[in-house]
Amino acid sequence: MTTTSQATSTPDAPTSTAATELDRAARRVDTALERVGLLDAPSRKVADDLRAALEEFHRDGLVRIVRALKADPRGKELLFELVDDPVVHALFVMHGIVRADPTTLAQRALEEVRPYLASHGGGVDLLDVELPVARVTLSGACTGCSASATTLRDVVERALVAAVPGLHQVVVVPGEPQRTLVPLASVGLRPGAAPAAAGPAAGSAGSAPGEETGWTRGPALADVRDGRVTRWLPAGTAEGSDSPAQEWSTGVAIVRIGEAIAAYRDECAHAGLSLERGLVDVEGCILTCPWHGLKYQALTGEAISMVDARLHAYPARVHDGVLWIRLAG
Repeated sequence: MTTTSQATSTPDAPTSTAATELDRAARRVDTALERVGLLDAPSRKVADDLRAALEEFHRDGLVRIVRALKADPRGKELLFELVDDPVVHALFVMHGIVRADPTTLAQRALEEVRPYLASHGGGVDLLDVELPVARVTLSGACTGCSASATTLRDVVERALVAAVPGLHQVVVVPGEPQRTLVPLASVGLRPGAAPAAAGPAAGSAGSAPGEETGWTRGPALADVRDGRVTRWLPAGTAEGSDSPAQEWSTGVAIVRIGEAIAAYRDECAHAGLSLERGLVDVEGCILTCPWHGLKYQALTGEAISMVDARLHAYPARVHDGVLWIRLAG
């Protein structure tokens, strides 16, 4: 192990020391937030109000700094360099100084209209956004040629165009994209099998789930905590292994929000650190890295705090109360 005196004598010491101090500060914030979550409702409100006031104060200061830098040609160049730093970028996004990427804005817009679509028997999924075009798939009452379906499609298009600057066209693609999410209502489907109108019931005799389909048996569904990140290591995986043959050797981070589950490689897209102690905002469907505060869409893995970044997702299914994850293939 490198001693402090040895570290200070090397050219990389300042960066290493700064990273260590940043990680230590992130751990303190994580611990404090967990402790706030254990407070009674009145005390938690006081703590939340204090946090909101401090964030507003910090944002005002950051806005003034950014304006001053942009007003000077030398400062503007420095500002561009700072924004390239993932930590600074995450801080600016958190305070609304840097806008989220188009995909994140589109996902947020669709989350707003999904309850309305669902109330009319319809659904929508975002495939991708390449300005000025977004591609989506529709399901249920949103498909077909009826007046109702046309109205629902118009709702989706208006929401996306209004929420994403530079977006002018929404293309509806037939069919459904492959999902990483696991609606718990689908419990009983054998991994790799499609729903059928007739046939043997779920859980009936036959080959074990995943035996020939590349799926790996994961934790029991009861052990996957709602509103939290559950870290799981496949059987036979050594902790901390760096074997290139097992890209999942770092473990799997499982996020459950209500009736949906997503599984990711347990690595933040920024520094590759574990998401195990990450914070999950159930209402906003946001997953926050416990180390540097980077934010992701909890159920898609799309980064909010970094442009063109996302968590590595694994397909997942539920069968007989057990989560199955397709780690490869």
